[in-house]
Amino acid sequence: MRLPRLAVGLLAPLVVAGCASSGGSSASGTSSSSSSAASSSSSAAPSSSSPAGCTAKDATQPSGAATKPTLDVDGDGKPDTVWIATQPDADGGVPFGITTAAGGTFGTTIRSASPVARSVLVADVTGKGELIALASDNRQVLLYGISSCSFVPELNAQGQQYAFDLGFTGFGTGVGCVDANGDGTPDLVGLKYEPETNGAGTIKRTIVELDGPQARNGATDTVTVTRASEADEAQSVSCGDVTLAENGVSSGP
Repeated sequence: MRLPRLAVGLLAPLVVAGCASSGGSSASGTSSSSSSAASSSSSAAPSSSSPAGCTAKDATQPSGAATKPTLDVDGDGKPDTVWIATQPDADGGVPFGITTAAGGTFGTTIRSASPVARSVLVADVTGKGELIALASDNRQVLLYGISSCSFVPELNAQGQQYAFDLGFTGFGTGVGCVDANGDGTPDLVGLKYEPETNGAGTIKRTIVELDGPQARNGATDTVTVTRASEADEAQSVSCGDVTLAENGVSSGP
């Protein structure tokens, strides 16, 4: 998503990461569905190093799953396939995962009370192999690192899975990847769009710092909307040139 490069940060008050099954709270992108801790730790992206050509299988792609080509997650130079079940499992969860070109399959399950379809986007935050998965239930977006052919839930300071709010709790409205601190490298950010009666409004941005399996709220800033599409982008899920709507997979219409 191409928001203006200004100060860094999403919303510090946006709580650090939301629980996996309740509405995320990050208007600026990081939230905790129930708590909000804006602590930041130095961000060392989760390792995306997976054995080249992963063939390990810890999951099975369900029959009838929705699929789409995605990034090379195992380092063999070939695009892999992201998938999501179109029917819930026996416990009501929705499995999703990746099948590699080498034949490996790994996955996990979204569990949520939301009545709408689930969707998943695989993205590279920095463009240099910092791979993540963003799993949405249209209320919040759960954050996973992708490492060694597995999904690693990123945890907030309270030990809950980090989640971005999509307006359900009022903490945030979207997710993006943009160079928010001006260091030349894209940052994962939580976004909160605030419309104004006398103008287009503002976007609060909170950088989400990743350190292995931990996600912490970093610097926060607010930028002014300068074009109409920025407001739409701040109310959606994207990372660089990929968007959940266009490049993700969905469990339903």
